[in-house]
Amino acid sequence: MRIFLLASVGYPLMRLIDTINYFARLAINIVIGIVVVLLIIRWVMDAFDMSPFGRIGYYLRQPTDKLVAHARSSRFYYPLRQAFKFNPTVLIALIEIAIVWFVLMMLTGYLTALVSDLAMSLDAFGMGYVGNGVRYLIGTLLMAAIFFLMCLMTVIFVNWVTGLFDRWSFQALQRLNPLLRIFEFGGKFAGWSFLFLWLALYFAAAAVQSLFF
Repeated sequence: MRIFLLASVGYPLMRLIDTINYFARLAINIVIGIVVVLLIIRWVMDAFDMSPFGRIGYYLRQPTDKLVAHARSSRFYYPLRQAFKFNPTVLIALIEIAIVWFVLMMLTGYLTALVSDLAMSLDAFGMGYVGNGVRYLIGTLLMAAIFFLMCLMTVIFVNWVTGLFDRWSFQALQRLNPLLRIFEFGGKFAGWSFLFLWLALYFAAAAVQSLFF
């Protein structure tokens, strides 16, 4: 009976993760789309010198205030302003949003792969392939650890790009500091520890997938 239950869990789990993956991507696209529309409306209001102090203007601008303020403080703001000869605030904010969208989609793909690995492990145990089940389970646990670290790095990265999630970013950085110190090589590569850690986790995930699945 236990074997039957384990074997029957894998397929519904795959169906569940497909559903979650669909709705997660849909939610990300909707949120990103709303932010893009608000930024464009903000740009149109600024272009036509519409008053930002009215009730409608306030509610249309307020959700993107922090994002725009971070874009104006970006190191790219003045170089782009000199290059394009116009205020590049909205352009920088749109680029930041595009980067965040790409990263979130990538993490959604990792989550899908993680649950798929778990389903493979349950199926193997259910069909009596204990050795394969143990191997898949170890791989799943390793992938879960890598995914957790990547989520922490994503929070920090999103904060750096957009200025959002200050508190979460600080907590994530506190957790990652010991690992970041390992990848701080100094010299020409001083300050590159975040990138090196991300690359290490990326290749570690690829290695785990190849060795255990």
